[in-house]
Amino acid sequence: MYSKKALGLVETVGMVPAIEAADKMLKAASVEMSAYENVGSTLVTVMVTGDVAAVRASVEAGAEAAVAIGKLTAQNTMPRPIQAVSDIAAVYDISADMEGVKPRKYEALGLIETFGIVFVMEAADAMCKAADVELIGFENVASGYISVVVEGNVGACKTAVEAGVKAVYDMGAEVYSSVVIAGPHQDLYKLLDRYALDKL
Repeated sequence: MYSKKALGLVETVGMVPAIEAADKMLKAASVEMSAYENVGSTLVTVMVTGDVAAVRASVEAGAEAAVAIGKLTAQNTMPRPIQAVSDIAAVYDISADMEGVKPRKYEALGLIETFGIVFVMEAADAMCKAADVELIGFENVASGYISVVVEGNVGACKTAVEAGVKAVYDMGAEVYSSVVIAGPHQDLYKLLDRYALDKL
């Protein structure tokens, strides 16, 4: 038995390129974000469903976005995967924990990913001191990859990310990836909710 929908997958090293990829995937074509998972060993995977042409365009846009700010490890479009494969993807269903969670629209997001809590805490502090942004998310992806997310207007998020990146470099550390997402897709709240500070 085959699924009626195509499945598109983009996998990255770290959370920040995956979130950026997800935003671009959702904006590029009429697809639905079906799954998202921190796989382990720094890998993060985004999955979308839709018709084959839409999924293919979505995956291409997501992969391009991920490469622009970080490391892409894999991308694939699966036309009509077998039902068992669709069942595997369903294990990571992004909507499974969304009951009772209110949709939220963000004006802009600022994200930074680096190695270790010491550096990411310095980045978060610098970001919030440099601009009128709110720290809304934190994630320890795996193997020392740690990310923070702020929200605010576009200008504030740009200033915040610049300050956070500088703070990490001033400590002699490396920023793996950083990005400002202006007008993020409305469904990104499904990803960001799992990283909310009240869930630490």
